Amino acid sequence: MSEVLHSLSRRSIEQILGVLEEAEAEVAEWLRRWHRTVLAKPGNPPKDLTSENAHFLTRFGSWYDLHKEDGLVDQAAFHALAEAHKRMHDHARWLAARGVKDTRIPPEEYDAFMDKVDLFATYAKRLGKAFRAALAELDPLTGVQNRQSMLAELERERSRSRRSKTPCCLALGDLDHFKKVNDTYGHMVGDQVLAAAAEIFLSGLRPYDALFRYGGEEFLFCLPETTPDQAVVALDRLRERLEDRPVPLPGGKSLPVTCSFGVALMTADAKVDEVIARADAALYKAKNLGRNRVEIWVEGDAGAEVGLAGKVARPAKNQKESRR
Repeated sequence: MSEVLHSLSRRSIEQILGVLEEAEAEVAEWLRRWHRTVLAKPGNPPKDLTSENAHFLTRFGSWYDLHKEDGLVDQAAFHALAEAHKRMHDHARWLAARGVKDTRIPPEEYDAFMDKVDLFATYAKRLGKAFRAALAELDPLTGVQNRQSMLAELERERSRSRRSKTPCCLALGDLDHFKKVNDTYGHMVGDQVLAAAAEIFLSGLRPYDALFRYGGEEFLFCLPETTPDQAVVALDRLRERLEDRPVPLPGGKSLPVTCSFGVALMTADAKVDEVIARADAALYKAKNLGRNRVEIWVEGDAGAEVGLAGKVARPAKNQKESRR
């Protein structure tokens, strides 16, 4: 489930959270009506309490039935939640029919029913917690993952690459002349550019690729099962899509946006921060060679050393300024 969550947009996660919160509220209201029907016996019980398809008559039940084969919902956790929802309604239907006719429901049957209610609530809260945790790891501006869990996830990919003996590449992308965008058009337009770039990047990646907002106008890409040459092809495609879609500005104008990329292969002898440093060195090379291009790190590229504190050693100030 965690890998699926990381492939989702912020909007998708917020929508799912809304469904789960609404489902909990819906069950609370349904349970109140169920107790009123069984205890007060106001006449014929409502159809959504007695129908064999009562779980489909709820908003959550109909939503699940519509989306159960979607990539996200087609997961064990959601199927367990939906099964708990159905069993709760089935038991409620049986007890409601008995309660209307009889004066007394056996305590053990009532306890068994409430156990099913509690199980549904537990599953819903557990799923909600997972989605909220995923939401906390997303950058609020761009909707991509932030650096909060980046190193842990990259370590997992490094271990997976070593176990499966398949290549994995990291890449750093840096929007070209971004400081000029902020200085000329203001930070609101700068934010719009960042969000547009992130949307283009996300839409062009595979479900198991990962994208992080590394800092400022920099994005970090993790591309499993990808050689450096394949990474260049994939990133070139993203670079061209970004270049071909200028960001609209007020007054009918548009702002062309480009990005430079540096790629490095994860290797057994290099830690994650060293691979990032190599990608960073390749990015500097792309900037110095004219921007709006993809470069692969090769042995000897400057700026790829990692200091004792584990931080990437940056080039001199004048070289850093040429990067933008």
